[in-house]
Amino acid sequence: MGKKGKGKKEEAEVRSQWEGKHPEPKSRIDERKVIATVKLAAPVCSLLEFKLECSPSTKISYVVDRIIDRHDGSISDLSVCVNRFHPEEVITGRDKTLEQCGVFGGECIIYYDFVPRAGALLQ
Repeated sequence: MGKKGKGKKEEAEVRSQWEGKHPEPKSRIDERKVIATVKLAAPVCSLLEFKLECSPSTKISYVVDRIIDRHDGSISDLSVCVNRFHPEEVITGRDKTLEQCGVFGGECIIYYDFVPRAGALLQ
């Protein structure tokens, strides 16, 4: 029968230095803090102003939902701007984060405006 190759050199397995080691898991919690002051653009009304504690990874859609909640769901079609209200700077994508809008931490001002819904009070 066949002989086993005793003359062949056995190849030593080369092991990676990382074999069996796992990387440290990245935290899903954003530790950075933003204090956003949310204001109605016009007319200026301190009663509709509030502060929102969040992180730079907070989406604009979350901020919009908090604004609608403050108005008890009576508003829609919001226009939102960060740090300056100008019609050309209205944030169109609700999936954008504050970080994508230039807020990385600290404080910021989020301005909003809306079109009133037609209803019994406006007729």
